[in-house]
Amino acid sequence: MTPFDHPDRLRRFSKAMAMLTTLGMLLIAVAVILVFVIPDWTQNLLLARLGQAGRDLSLSPGHLIAAAAITAVPVGVLLFGLWQVRALFLNFAKGQVFTLASARLLRDFAGSVLAQAILGPMSSTALMLAFTLNNPPGRSQLVISLSVHDYLALIVGGVLLAVAWVMVEATRIADENASFV
Repeated sequence: MTPFDHPDRLRRFSKAMAMLTTLGMLLIAVAVILVFVIPDWTQNLLLARLGQAGRDLSLSPGHLIAAAAITAVPVGVLLFGLWQVRALFLNFAKGQVFTLASARLLRDFAGSVLAQAILGPMSSTALMLAFTLNNPPGRSQLVISLSVHDYLALIVGGVLLAVAWVMVEATRIADENASFV
């Protein structure tokens, strides 16, 4: 473990980020449940994910179940990633910075960020297909939406994954050097 010039700052920051991450996970879980209980919120979710194409979609119980199932996948990956980064911040708060465990937590968070870049467009497409699959011929819709946020998630996830790999290698080298003493 390498000492820092200001370890207390990192500890305080990490504790605050762990609390913020915990709060965020709770709010996301509650919001997702409420979205599928309150019809206006469901409509707003569809408009946000599908644009104007989501404006005229019916909200039958079957459609709501399909939307909840489709949405559960990226939300589950998001919550997994937040759980990993929360654990990473808790490690940092305990002074466990350059450890294999911290590198693995960062790697898992990076993987969830990368997965979000892929799941975002896929879930929008799946939502539109689920809502229009039973439409009469010529009335089904296919939406493929790509955004700058998806691209940014891809790049940030890649950077974090590379940093995690560097941390694993640095940990290996530090352990190897420690064995020589």
